[in-house]
Amino acid sequence: MSVSMILALGDNLEAGAIDPLVLEQWFLSYVELLQQFQMCSKAALIIKLCGLESVNNLNLDSTMIPSNCNRCRKPLLKAGWFCDRCLLLTNLCSLCHGTVKGLYVWCQGCSHGGHLTHMRDWFARCTLCPTPGCAHRCEFA
Repeated sequence: MSVSMILALGDNLEAGAIDPLVLEQWFLSYVELLQQFQMCSKAALIIKLCGLESVNNLNLDSTMIPSNCNRCRKPLLKAGWFCDRCLLLTNLCSLCHGTVKGLYVWCQGCSHGGHLTHMRDWFARCTLCPTPGCAHRCEFA
């Protein structure tokens, strides 16, 4: 609630009316709460609208997309490419079979994907998933 009021008041809030450390803690607590409720877009907007540099820098420092293992569906907590439950590498490229540690693109229909360049090249000439045995008609734009 406090963060909403601060944002609503904007420039009308008297400078120094609230201790900057308290203000920072309010914003950080609110952002954490939004993230716990998986409201990542709203959290990103609050970070963007906040006038504090330390809070604004969160969007630069901690951009992360939570992901799950594509075998057991367990959240990948330590590294986005290794499952603690399966003890296997996840997010393998469907074409080169290498682990994708950077930008990973995937079909939301079948969950298969790979390196952006490999997938772009594949879908420039094919519409079916490149994973053997899948045969899903993926949409890649």
